[in-house]
Amino acid sequence: MSNELDSIDWSSMSHAYGPAADVPVWLREMASSDPGVRDKALSAFYGAAHHQGDVYPCTAASLPFLFDMAEDPGTPDRSSIIELLVSIGRESMDCDVDAVYISPDGTESKAHVDSAALIRERADALVRYAADPEPPVRRAAIEGLGLFLDDGDRAVEILCGRLPAESGIVERLLVVRTMADLALRLPAARATAAAWLDTLADDTTSSPDIRLAAARAHCSAHRAAPQPRPRHPLRRDRHGPGPDPGLAR
Repeated sequence: MSNELDSIDWSSMSHAYGPAADVPVWLREMASSDPGVRDKALSAFYGAAHHQGDVYPCTAASLPFLFDMAEDPGTPDRSSIIELLVSIGRESMDCDVDAVYISPDGTESKAHVDSAALIRERADALVRYAADPEPPVRRAAIEGLGLFLDDGDRAVEILCGRLPAESGIVERLLVVRTMADLALRLPAARATAAAWLDTLADDTTSSPDIRLAAARAHCSAHRAAPQPRPRHPLRRDRHGPGPDPGLAR
């Protein structure tokens, strides 16, 4: 990973607080054997390269390296890396695809569009993580099954299979919630997902927590599809000027 990191001109990109030259340092330190170093690097990345959920060009450029760390069983605390990947993907897909991003240095980009596309292309990785032997890794990945798989039938099938495979209540509740999220995102999967939730809510062999969660998720699955979130001050549409990027510093 080291040589590939060095091949990117990080200083030509910006994050919330200036040039992104420190991003490769954080990426390397996220794989450190020292928990304190890892935590500090992850916090720094969230605070600058994923500041308040924003997605910068340097955030998009980091994704292949984050996936490399998530794929490596030897990476310490893989679940935190996967949580970061899912967060970047969630925020990217929640943005208006027609918005133009204005970075702190005043340049325009479509980093959120690029990030969403890359993560959706690698959605099969999230499928593997959701079946990982380590519960923290599975917990971090389950939400991604509802966010990044474009084949609704396949996503429903995978989530249906995950519920009996999970013994922990946290993971099982995540599966139920993710099924509702999938139904909202992919209308083609809504009927199948809602029928599964309805059946689960009526299943007297399931725990009360799961049945209640399924009933609530069934109601959620029939809500109107969510609209893109309001534009962030650092974004503007194609036809109107945005505020001075310096105001967001």
